Amino acid sequence: MTTSTYSTLSSLGGFPFPVFVSRGSEERGRSIATRAADAIDWLGQVTGKRRRPTLVVADEQDWPSVCEVPIYGMMFSVPDKLGTSPTPAAWWSTYAGALRPHLSDPIRARLGAAFGEPPDYTGIADLIITHEATHLFHEIHPVTWASEFPADWVMELFANLGMHGYLATRDPDGLHLLAAMAEATLEAGHQIWDLQELARMGDSMQASVTNYVWYEFRLIRLAAQLWEAGGDDVLRDYQRLLGHPDLTHGQIVERLFRLEPAVAGAISRWPDP
Repeated sequence: MTTSTYSTLSSLGGFPFPVFVSRGSEERGRSIATRAADAIDWLGQVTGKRRRPTLVVADEQDWPSVCEVPIYGMMFSVPDKLGTSPTPAAWWSTYAGALRPHLSDPIRARLGAAFGEPPDYTGIADLIITHEATHLFHEIHPVTWASEFPADWVMELFANLGMHGYLATRDPDGLHLLAAMAEATLEAGHQIWDLQELARMGDSMQASVTNYVWYEFRLIRLAAQLWEAGGDDVLRDYQRLLGHPDLTHGQIVERLFRLEPAVAGAISRWPDP
């Protein structure tokens, strides 16, 4: 899509890349763009790469005409473009609702403390733009969208690693929101989801959005372990070791072991924790 496609949106100035926002959502768009710009700056410093995407923040009415992903509010990254919604989509509540019957009282209380009652998922939804920004820093085919990584989950773990690293470095207050949802995801178990195998992560979006989100939050927990083990270096080392599309599952696990044995063990046991 070219910028002419965004004629129905407002253009926001003052950012190092083009930003287009649904009319009436300019304040929210500016907040999201500020975080995206900061994340891209940090990722550029860590990786030595420069990126200048277009950011689109589209409401439910505008979404179908300006966003490549058909599911409203599903943040995305495609070559040279980031997309998100100004407010959290309904699937956030649906996902948390699927977890709640399987949670202990202490974990339910932790979710309540993190997101409030009734819950507001704006804070955690806004963090995900940093995950999508990380996708800009690995290779991706402009037509097929195939990445340099050997599996979807390996690519998504890289994006979660970048998100965690950015937050740990520049916005540590946001980490408790991810941690609360990741802990609830783990406690609720994997048996409640139709698809559980790592190799099916890419297929899970077609099964249900919430099933896909389960995969992401399981990987978010592992990304935190990787970052704690290696800091800035682990993001670069991860891409160097795992950015090879022909790696077998066994080779992936062996290379993860070099980065953090506990994460390699978790992948070997998947879907068990």
